[in-house]
Amino acid sequence: MATRDEAIQAIKDYPSIDKKIHDRREEILAPYNPFEDENIGSGRAQNIRNESLEHSVERLEMDPVLSYLYTEEKAVANVLKQCVKKGVRSMLDDATAVIIDEFYFEEIRKHDAVGIGRMVGLSKTRVYARKDAFIEAVRKELSKTGQKRENIAK
Repeated sequence: MATRDEAIQAIKDYPSIDKKIHDRREEILAPYNPFEDENIGSGRAQNIRNESLEHSVERLEMDPVLSYLYTEEKAVANVLKQCVKKGVRSMLDDATAVIIDEFYFEEIRKHDAVGIGRMVGLSKTRVYARKDAFIEAVRKELSKTGQKRENIAK
């Protein structure tokens, strides 16, 4: 069961999640080993099957950090897809997407809760309610997988 803090961290990580996934994939596919030197010894055997591609794919599929990064990305993206323009106001609509963008995705916050409320036509209390509803929806999405952030060493 994912916690609220894990959901908030997933939301904060979302703008840079593609870079984190890319970096982790590169780390798995080309691990740094300062003491590996293939020029010492008799070299490689010429008559054996090269299984390096299979091993690389297996390492990518079995990596818990990469798996959790994909889970975070999918959870936040799924909830953001729910934040679309609707005929009636709901807790997850286009105003919620603006609120989350201002609170978490902007590098430099330009507005506080009152300013965001003015932008979307809501009170400060309703802005925080929408933000909390979004966080709760992301928490539920993360809980579907059963993975925990603290089990992952970043």
